Amino acid sequence: MIDIERLCTPVSAEAPCGSDLEYDADFLSLEKALQGKPEQQFGETIVPAEEPDWREVFSLSEALFARTKDLRIAVTLIRAALRIGGFSTYYQGLLLIQQLCETYWESLFPALDPDYDNDPAMRMNALSSLSHIDAGLLDLRESVIVKNRGDSLLVKDVEVALGLAPAINNANTPSEADVLSVLREAAQQDENLLDLLIQTKTQANALQNFLNEKVGSDQAADLKPVRDLLNAIAKVAMNIRGSDENSSDEQMQTENTNTSNPSGQARGVGDVRSREDAVRALNRVCEYLERNEPTNPAQLFIKRAQRLMTMNFVDIIQELVPDSMNQVETLTGIRRE
Repeated sequence: MIDIERLCTPVSAEAPCGSDLEYDADFLSLEKALQGKPEQQFGETIVPAEEPDWREVFSLSEALFARTKDLRIAVTLIRAALRIGGFSTYYQGLLLIQQLCETYWESLFPALDPDYDNDPAMRMNALSSLSHIDAGLLDLRESVIVKNRGDSLLVKDVEVALGLAPAINNANTPSEADVLSVLREAAQQDENLLDLLIQTKTQANALQNFLNEKVGSDQAADLKPVRDLLNAIAKVAMNIRGSDENSSDEQMQTENTNTSNPSGQARGVGDVRSREDAVRALNRVCEYLERNEPTNPAQLFIKRAQRLMTMNFVDIIQELVPDSMNQVETLTGIRRE
C-alpha cells in the first residue's frame, strides 16, 4: 500500500524535496481532512462526531509527495494506512520515515532551523505524533493484525490479552491463549506474518537508533510507547515460532528422517518478491548480528546497502566512489544535474 520507492523519488533534480507547502491549499486541505467532524448540537439534537475519511487522507497525503518531502505528511500517510490497510502497513511506514531521513536529511521538511544551529525540533515534533496517545499510537492500537471469518484481531486486543492495558468498558477481548491460537492459525495461511510482526519491531528500533545518532537521544523523538507495544507483539510471534519449531523438531525425530519440514520452511523469511521483502530480510540479518555479534562490522555495510537500494546509478557512484564520477560520465555519457 505504501510505495516507498515512488514516495522517495526526488521531486526534481534542482529541488529533490520540493517546496515547503505548510501554507499551501492542498496541505491545509489535508489537515482539515485529518480532523474529521466534531460532535455538534442543534437544539436538543446531538450529531455524533465523525472519524476522518481515511481514504481521502491517504489520497491527499500521497498526492502531496509529488510536490514535497515532508515528515508531517509522511506521518499522516502512515496513520491513514494503518486505518485502511491494518498493521501490515506499519513496517513500510516506519521504513519510509527512515529512508526519507537518510536520503534527504539536509533538505527534508520541516526544515532544520539555521538560526539555532540547525535545530531539528520541528522534525522531531512531527515524528513524536507517532507515539501520541490520541494520534499515531491510537491508530496503531486500532489497527487490524488478522481478519478471519469476519472477526478481527486488533493490536489493542493483544495489548489487553497480555495485561499491558485494561479492557475498555468491560469489552469482550480475547485471552492470551486466544491470541496465540488466532495468530498461529493465521501464520499457517500467511508464511510472512510472524516475520512481519517481528521485523516491524526491529524497524521501529532501527528508526529510534538512527534518530538518536543523528540528533542525540536528548533531542530525538521518543518512540518508546510504540516500540514497547511492538516488542510485546514480536514476543508473541517469537513464542509461536519457537513452539512450532520445537514441535517440528519432535516430529522429525519421531519420523527419523533427514528431509526438511515444509511447514518449518514456510515459517522462514519467505520468498523475496519485492524491494521491501529484500530490506526486511536484511533487517533480520542485522537483528541477528546486533543480538549475537554486536562487534561484527558487517551490519554497518548491510545498513549501507539498504540505503543504496533507494538510489539510482549516479547516486550510488557518488556515494561509493565520488572521485570516479568524471570517468563514469566519460564512459556512459551520463551527466550530473
